[in-house]
Amino acid sequence: MSKTINFGIDLGTTNSLIAKFDKGQVEVFKNPNGFKESLPSVVAFRNDRIMIGDQARNYAGRDPKNVASRFKRKMGTTETIKLSAGSKTPVELSAFVLKELKAFVHSGEQVEAAVITIPASFDTVQSNATKEAGIAAGFKQVVLLQEPIAASLAYANKEKSIDLRNSQWMVYDLGGGTFDVALVKIIEGELTVVDHEGDNYLGGSDFDALLVEKLVVPEICRRGKFDDLLAEMKSEKGKYNRLWVRLLLDAETAKIELSTKTSAEIDVNLEDDEGSSIDFPLTITRSEFEELIKSAIDSTAEMMKKILTRNSLRSEDLKFVLMVGGGAYIPFVRKRIEELMGISVHASIDTTNAIAVGAAWFA
Repeated sequence: MSKTINFGIDLGTTNSLIAKFDKGQVEVFKNPNGFKESLPSVVAFRNDRIMIGDQARNYAGRDPKNVASRFKRKMGTTETIKLSAGSKTPVELSAFVLKELKAFVHSGEQVEAAVITIPASFDTVQSNATKEAGIAAGFKQVVLLQEPIAASLAYANKEKSIDLRNSQWMVYDLGGGTFDVALVKIIEGELTVVDHEGDNYLGGSDFDALLVEKLVVPEICRRGKFDDLLAEMKSEKGKYNRLWVRLLLDAETAKIELSTKTSAEIDVNLEDDEGSSIDFPLTITRSEFEELIKSAIDSTAEMMKKILTRNSLRSEDLKFVLMVGGGAYIPFVRKRIEELMGISVHASIDTTNAIAVGAAWFA
């Protein structure tokens, strides 16, 4: 085995990526199926077949009881994910995702070692579980790297003219399933996470659920007759469970559209409890979406203020806030944080692949 590690992996709650450092450049590999850089961190079981990524995500609309997602939230716990096909641990499911990422590497080389990123909030048990998933996926060597360090490395290697010595900054990581913010500085020549805060149950997928719960469901109920639509949608055995999964996917598409447009549509089609057809397009405006997520974004600013207070810092002591994760694409998030914190926000790196790119630089 080579003594160097060239591969960096972002094992994300909702999406995962693999990148490689080679001759001074980083390449983010694309899925041979569909040519997207990211692989949804979703695993589905259909009879003896295992589906991973987009295929698994799409299958959720047909058979949600056999699809597992967001299992990174349970990494390092004794909880299992119960499926019709049997219970799976977060480590087992993560190993499936890591194995699939290996297939992205088109150069023919064996991927035997990798740097895998973890949130700054991960404790020893969670970190060991991540390593265990890497070994189960066939890696002979796994090196862990904190995500804020990876993001900072990606930034430093893109913005080479910016001198980060004698400065400190925050990395604001709003992903699909989790939120983390970390205070980072260079100590004795090494990038170091000085302090961090986060919420394992706050991310883009929670915004999708808010869109469905607060805007879509009330409009459906206004047009049809239901006993308890939301409960029947969210219950695993509920009559409308498949509709919940489908609407979440549609809400995610609408949320992404709202980053560049002032409105987006969700197409609603179902039968109510009495068999009457309900079929209409629901228009959601950017301002409606921003109002929905405002309190969540404000809560992330409160976490940032906690870090400042604990470390006897003021906003002006920070060089900038580096934003990563899919949530950084939402214009309101950048604007609101800049407004509440009084610190300039940087989103110049590709916020969706920055963690994998930084992991490859570290590798």
